[in-house]
Amino acid sequence: MSNWINKINELKEYNQVCVGIDPIPNELKKIGFEDVYEWCSFLIENTSEFTSIYKFQFAYFEEWGMHGYESLRKILNYIQKNFPEKILIGDGKRSDIGSTADAYAKAMYDYWQFDVATINPYLGSDSITPFSERNGAIILCKTSNNSSGQLQNIISQKTRKTIYESVIEIVNNNNINDNLGLVVGATFPEELRKIRSENLKIPLLIPGIGYQGGDSKLILDAAKGEGYNIINSSRGISFPNDKISNKSEYSDFILKSIKSLNEDIYRSR
Repeated sequence: MSNWINKINELKEYNQVCVGIDPIPNELKKIGFEDVYEWCSFLIENTSEFTSIYKFQFAYFEEWGMHGYESLRKILNYIQKNFPEKILIGDGKRSDIGSTADAYAKAMYDYWQFDVATINPYLGSDSITPFSERNGAIILCKTSNNSSGQLQNIISQKTRKTIYESVIEIVNNNNINDNLGLVVGATFPEELRKIRSENLKIPLLIPGIGYQGGDSKLILDAAKGEGYNIINSSRGISFPNDKISNKSEYSDFILKSIKSLNEDIYRSR
């Protein structure tokens, strides 16, 4: 059984750039791509030297229908063959219980062969166990969206903990194989600082830098600790604000964006 924690432990730095692969139809057309696989392979070819982690957002592949699924299968095969050391995250936020949760875990790990998947914990431990018994999971904790506090910051009158803190407790209790991580958004640096300071070693997937407003320097300072921080950038690396007239200009944009984020990480050490 592959173990994403083993792969991440082989990386030298605690802070790692993760390239989010979001094949948004309108954005691909703006930069001159009509084929999902062609765009994915172009993005990977231009970033593979500068990242060890890729995150695939299922929703945007599903938006393309069967073409999206076929392209996802093809690009995963390509990476697994040519870059087996890369960590592949299946960002589908799956969640259910019993045999259905087990089916989700089998799909993510046996069929798609991701190293790890994101899941929603709001069905409790039953939604986590089928994943923790296999490769593990990265579990939604304090997410980057503006309305996340409507649920995640509610304080229980019984425990005096927020819901996101209760999620951390559930994750820690289910982390018997040391293969679980947390999703903590870059748009909430104070919560991130608190979570990292109280959970020094658990890996954190940190989305929301750039397009969603997360400041990389502020986030890197808040996330300091002994645990691995997976600093995800999707649209910030993939899609320029200015019009791109050819693939050479697009390649330059990708390289400039990922190098800039890596430089921020280097300076934060």
